[in-house]
This record gives sequence, C-alpha cells and structure tokens, in this order.
Amino acid sequence: MDLPPLVRNPRYALLDVFRGVACLMVVVHHAGFALLAGESPKGGGGPLATAGWAYNAVLRRLDLGVPLFFVISGYCIAASVDATRRRGSSSARFVARRLWRIYPPYWAALGWFLLVTIGLQRLGLERLLCCHSPYGLELILPQKLNAWQWFGNVTLTESWRHLIGGGPREIFTRVAWSLCYEEQFYFLCFLMLVLCSRRLYEAMGGLTLAIVLVRVAAADVGMIHRLDGTFVDLWHQFAVGLAVYWRLNVPSGERARRAVELMLVGLAAVGFTARIPNQPVAHSTGVTALFGLALIVLRDRDDRIVGWRWIAPLKAIGRRSYSVYLYHLPVTTVGTFGLYELGITGFWPRALITVPVVSLAAVGISCGFFWMVERHFLNPPIVGPSTAEGERRPPLAGESAPSASGA
Repeated sequence: MDLPPLVRNPRYALLDVFRGVACLMVVVHHAGFALLAGESPKGGGGPLATAGWAYNAVLRRLDLGVPLFFVISGYCIAASVDATRRRGSSSARFVARRLWRIYPPYWAALGWFLLVTIGLQRLGLERLLCCHSPYGLELILPQKLNAWQWFGNVTLTESWRHLIGGGPREIFTRVAWSLCYEEQFYFLCFLMLVLCSRRLYEAMGGLTLAIVLVRVAAADVGMIHRLDGTFVDLWHQFAVGLAVYWRLNVPSGERARRAVELMLVGLAAVGFTARIPNQPVAHSTGVTALFGLALIVLRDRDDRIVGWRWIAPLKAIGRRSYSVYLYHLPVTTVGTFGLYELGITGFWPRALITVPVVSLAAVGISCGFFWMVERHFLNPPIVGPSTAEGERRPPLAGESAPSASGA
C-alpha cells in the first residue's frame, strides 16, 4: 500500500521500562493487601502514624498500573496495525499474532491458579487462599464457578458475558478483567484494518468519538450499566495510546499535533474532576491522559534514558511484564496469609517485611514462568515487503527484536 512515510521509527524503547513500572505497581498493590484499607500503626497519632497511613494509601493506589498498560497497548497495537497495512500483510495475520501472543500464556496461568487453589485445598491449607484472615487478597476457589463463568474465563469474555446470561461476572484469576477489555480493543482494530485500511487514522478518531458519545448518552439516560464490561467502558484510555502513536509518528501539521495535546489535557481535567461510571480503577482516565502527555514529552529523550544503567532492571521486567501480571497473584496471596500465620502480624512488620518479600518472590516466580511458557509465544518482527532488496529494519513498537528475550 502506497502511504506517506512515518516521520520516525515508531519503536519506543521506553515502553518496556514503563511496562516494568506498571507491572511492579500491580504486584505491590496486591501484596499491599497485607494491610487493611485505611489501617495505620496503633498507638495514636504523630508523624509515624501519618507515615504509615500514607504508605498504605499509596499501596491502594498502585492499581493505577493497569490503565498504564492500556495506553502502552494502544500505542503498540497502532504500530502493529499500521505496520501490517504498510507491509501488505493480511489482516488475518494480525489477529493470529494477537491470539498466539495472548491466549497460550493466559491458559497456562489458569492452570497455575488451578494447581495452587486445588493443591492447597487437598493439603488442608485452604486458609492460605481465602476467608480465614483479612490480611491478604483472597483467591477465588474454582468450585465456585459455573460452566458459563468458566467459558467466559477461558475465552476472555467474562467481563461482558454476564450481559447475555449465565450468572454474575466472576474473574477467576482476578487480573484477567483487563485482558477481556484488551481482546475487544484488538477486535475493533482488526475491523478497522479490514474495512478502513487506507483511512485508518480517520477511522480510529471517528470510532473513538462515536464510543465517547455513546458512553455519555448511556450515562445520561441511566443505561450505562447495560454496557458494563464492554469496550465502551475503557476504549478512551486505550485510544490515548492510539493518539500518542499518531502524534509522534504520522506526518501532520503543527495545529493537528497541538490539538492532540490539548485533547489529552482536556481528558485529564475531566478524568480528575468528573465522576466517571464503569471505571474499574479510580482516577484512571486522568492518569492515562497525563501518561500520554508524558510519552509525547519523553520521546526525543528515549535513547538517552534507556541507556541509564539503573533503568536496565525495569526494562528487563518490562519485557516479562505479561508473565508477571498473569502469574504473580497466587504468590502474593499465599505469601501474605502465610507470613501472617508465621507471626508477622504488626503493622510495620507487615508493611516493611511482608509487602517487599512477597512482591520480590512474586516477581521472581513469574519470571520463571516467562522462561517456561511465555517466551515460546513471543511474536517475531512483522515480515512484509521492504523498500529495498535485503533491507533490514529495527523492530516496531510491540515487536520483539530477533535477538531479544521479550516483546
């Protein structure tokens, strides 16, 4: 397809670093359930009590790592869709790459959760999973799900499956709710690739506007609950990544680029001041808009920042972030309940021992699953016609380099 060249290579190395930050936020957030909501050290007020309360409050807000993933995903999927049409690859291949990348590691994670929950029940250690202590985030027992709920979990449709029947929504792994949204986002991008390949950016903008209008109208007439769990809830956060990709890589005028930045500023203002229904993570709309602006500002500093030595561990974790996200929760749950049983019960011991120890263990075990499972399902760079015979190119955003260990 004859399209104007991009203004730069869309590969954005800092995205791996931000993936690492986002997944660590989620892990520490879940480990932070070792502290009760609003809990602070006993013994009255004072600076120490204030510090404990603030520490706990920060842990509760680290769930904002999930919406950061939506923005990163939006950027990477925009790069992938754009590369697919520019290289003449089929839209079916775009879908196949997404399915290959997402589902097998996720199904392995389902098996991991089943192994932990069923295994500990058989050993008489159900108390390490749920119900017997408030100091941890409970796992859901597999026998509590019906056939429809299992179907929704296996197919990543559980976020909206309840809208057509089969009982209430029940996300077995607790973390897969975001993947249910992601699969819907990917499907919409596939449709735009099939139907509007030549006018892809216009289709993305038009669809985003239409979804926002539907969301506003549904909320105005009291029908927003009927869309709960569908792409309408969170497409605007994913679309921040689409907008950032367009702003940074697609040839456009100065006014158009400034318009994107102003829209992100406006979205941040709305996100922090308005009460937005069907938003699983509080303040996530405002945070995603600010994150999008940060990605625009940092783009020209990308190569310099990723060269900093202390950034390397975050980048390494970012390349394994999907495994960390999928597999960490059984470790944080069993770890927090188990350490409490071993006598780590005071506020500060839980805050300064349980939370970091469990978080480190969860990341370490999850990285083991990366080597056992996920690395076998990393997508190679997109193959397509090049502008010159034998020309080699760097990987695009969302691709794995031929010699790299992760996508």
